[in-house]
Amino acid sequence: MKLRYKFRLILDESVSFGVLGRTGRGITEHQNVDPAEADMIIGSLSGVFIGGGGFCAGSKEIVNHQRISASAYCYSAALTALLATTASETIALLHNSPELIVQLRENIKAMWTQLDPRSDWVYCTSAPENPVMMLVLKPEVVSSKRLTIEDQHHILQEIVDETLANGVLITRLKPVPDETISKQNHTPPAPALKVCITTGLSKKEIEKAGIVIRHAITKILRQKR
Repeated sequence: MKLRYKFRLILDESVSFGVLGRTGRGITEHQNVDPAEADMIIGSLSGVFIGGGGFCAGSKEIVNHQRISASAYCYSAALTALLATTASETIALLHNSPELIVQLRENIKAMWTQLDPRSDWVYCTSAPENPVMMLVLKPEVVSSKRLTIEDQHHILQEIVDETLANGVLITRLKPVPDETISKQNHTPPAPALKVCITTGLSKKEIEKAGIVIRHAITKILRQKR
């Protein structure tokens, strides 16, 4: 379609760069597509790379235009050296240690094994490669307990508190104000627990954390009649 209708293809890799692909190069490597097929590849360096700012990759003409004409160039302050260095060193670490991607996928798989197939209460809506797992209450649980959206948010917060009390830190999706959603004409996402997986933990630690999360979910939901 890009070639037929002469579109420019802009690919946002904010949450895929550093995660997908054999060496973490993102969607194009994951799907075996030549990166040159995308006119512009953009992304944030504040998520996976725990730095700041972002990047724009493309042809020389596109990059020059972006550098000189973008509003960020004209109106924004320069990125702090600390954040720039953090992002740069993280990219270098991935380049020199591709086994980190393998370890990340093993950790993701280990957490999935502890939560999605074993829990009677929640299921994961994230892709299997995603290191950020979104755990949503199963429809039959919501209907049997007659839970409203507010009830679900309250229950999920109790689960977050319970896991924290047992040494595991997770969070949940926070609701966006209704007026914001109506203005943007978006359907709000379902209330969900948010479990972030990193290579900073061993597989054994990931499995232990998964057990703590699963037991916390079971404990809180069994209390709700």
